[in-house]
Amino acid sequence: MPPSTTGRVIAAGTGLALSALVDAPVKKWMPRYRTPSYAAGLMVAAAVYPVARQGQARLGSTIDVSIPTREWSAVAATFAVLFGALVLTSSSARRLVAASWAIHPIFDLLHERGPDSRLPDWYPAICAGYDLGVAGLLAVEPRNIV
Repeated sequence: MPPSTTGRVIAAGTGLALSALVDAPVKKWMPRYRTPSYAAGLMVAAAVYPVARQGQARLGSTIDVSIPTREWSAVAATFAVLFGALVLTSSSARRLVAASWAIHPIFDLLHERGPDSRLPDWYPAICAGYDLGVAGLLAVEPRNIV
């Protein structure tokens, strides 16, 4: 059963709160690697969808191969973001990674989980909230050292 609008709002708010909870130790223990860490985290976030789909094809069902192709393409794009985070100046890297996290909720909200995904119905909303939280945290941090 798909979550209600209220359920999605609660999930998104939970994701937003989680982003702040994750950021506190990252800022404290890894301040010089905060931006590349979030770029690597974006790769992980993008990989969740295709990995959750692996091995779930049902016998006799028709599989839309464009879905995993799009998902793995998104993972490849986030690798480019990670590379940029490693080679750009700190402020440019921070802006690139923040913008990438800000764009990722579009992928979450438009994502077609389909019957062969193991992700729960509420996952895209909690992920979108987390994504926007990370984007905001990176965007407002003026002294983020790569």
